[in-house]
Amino acid sequence: MTTLTQTETKSSIRAILSVFSAGAFFFYSFIQMTLFSTEAMKAYFIDKLSLASIAEFGSFAGVFLYGTVLMLIPIGILLDKVSVKKVIMSMALLAVACVIGTSLSNNQTLSMIFRFLLGVAHCAAFMAPFRLAPRWFPSSKLALVSGLLVTFAVFGGWVSGSPVLMMLEYYGGDTTMYINSALGVLVLLCIIFFVQDSPSEESKDVNTEDSLSLMKSLKLAASNSQNWLAGLYIGLLNLSVLLLGAVWGTTYLKFVNPEFSEETYTGIIGMIFIGTMVGSPLCGWISDQLKSRKIAMIGGAFLSLLIMLLIMFPLSNAAGYFYFTFLALGIITSAQTIGYPVIGESNDDEVLGTANGLSAVVLMGIGAIGQPLFGSLVGYFGGNENASMDQLQTAFQSAIWVMPIAFIGAIICGALIKETFRKV
Repeated sequence: MTTLTQTETKSSIRAILSVFSAGAFFFYSFIQMTLFSTEAMKAYFIDKLSLASIAEFGSFAGVFLYGTVLMLIPIGILLDKVSVKKVIMSMALLAVACVIGTSLSNNQTLSMIFRFLLGVAHCAAFMAPFRLAPRWFPSSKLALVSGLLVTFAVFGGWVSGSPVLMMLEYYGGDTTMYINSALGVLVLLCIIFFVQDSPSEESKDVNTEDSLSLMKSLKLAASNSQNWLAGLYIGLLNLSVLLLGAVWGTTYLKFVNPEFSEETYTGIIGMIFIGTMVGSPLCGWISDQLKSRKIAMIGGAFLSLLIMLLIMFPLSNAAGYFYFTFLALGIITSAQTIGYPVIGESNDDEVLGTANGLSAVVLMGIGAIGQPLFGSLVGYFGGNENASMDQLQTAFQSAIWVMPIAFIGAIICGALIKETFRKV
């Protein structure tokens, strides 16, 4: 009995080290994706690269997502055909090289190439942990593990905020980027020493004779409605982070609640990230306890809709009220993490990477559409440069309806998804 317990303990430790060392790359890549969340880091790069306008900076920062969206499916297919460890190790090496290159370069074009390649590496950082998790953990723990992985990644978004700002103020931009590079090297070492493809002792590439062809993999992934529905569900709930948390949240609060200070706006929006860090493992744990993905997903989307309506039609104008509701929004919309085990439980292992890539294109595409769409809606409803404060307030209040509409869509996706929970 003791020997069996020791064996199970060693197996659990190996599982945690393998999956969460891959998750460390997700954390590191999230820092790079959200690196410009502070005005100080934006100013550093505008000066470093001699960018002439905000539009030029936007092109430099946004090229990251171009690399991600373009390469999600190819990297997903690669994760099906090649050792996951080899893919994630090579992509982590690429990411570290690009961060070092960005630290040393003052050339705008070269820095944009590095930024694009960081976006490509993000594909592996994003998908590899969820590719490994079903191999190492039973279905009864999969949602919790997925939630913890998302928490790990979102923590990277928090690190790129206040901690990076403090380093910029104390050490300056160059040294902060060197520290960023050193952190990447540490993550790469964790991957080299701890990541394994599966619980079997040896990691081997997929036998090309037995593996599915490229077209058959794509066909199987695309023909599975679960992948589309899960991707849509994750993307629609994730708008709370990508739309409000990353871009428009502080601007919305500024015009709807003009009496708040800049620090208050930033603090309130930061609660979304804190809520997501808390809620991701919590929602996964609830799903595992309910022994149902479907019920947890529908419930999470419905409660997200309710919280969003409480934000749009506040019961109080006090700052504390908005701190609470935005924290609740982050916690509840973390139900999006349940979509990852749905994908893992809905596909055979040989096509799972392709399925993850396909779903990721959907969810990232929603964010890529949602961010500019919100700005366009503000303009459509009268929020142009010459608008008065009242007109801007009305425009933002009208545009924000995109959020409850997205959450209604998530409810529908949750209702259409087939239950996948099972013990393995």
